[in-house]
Amino acid sequence: MQEAEARRLCHLLSPLRLADYEHRCGGDPVAALRLHCWNTEISEAFYGPLQYLEVALRSAMTRGLTSSRRRRRGR
Repeated sequence: MQEAEARRLCHLLSPLRLADYEHRCGGDPVAALRLHCWNTEISEAFYGPLQYLEVALRSAMTRGLTSSRRRRRGR
């Protein structure tokens, strides 16, 4: 990626969004965009497992609440 292209992309993504990345990369817009892309890839990698964890947690809570409610009703 050329620096001019990186600067245009930085502007499209908003300078505020990339400010932290540029700061961490010593002001290098190409490195900042690469870091931003890496962060996106890591986030994507966690999406599936987190979704399964959420469903499992909600299911466990539903089972627990249903069981507790049945015990209180005397069933």
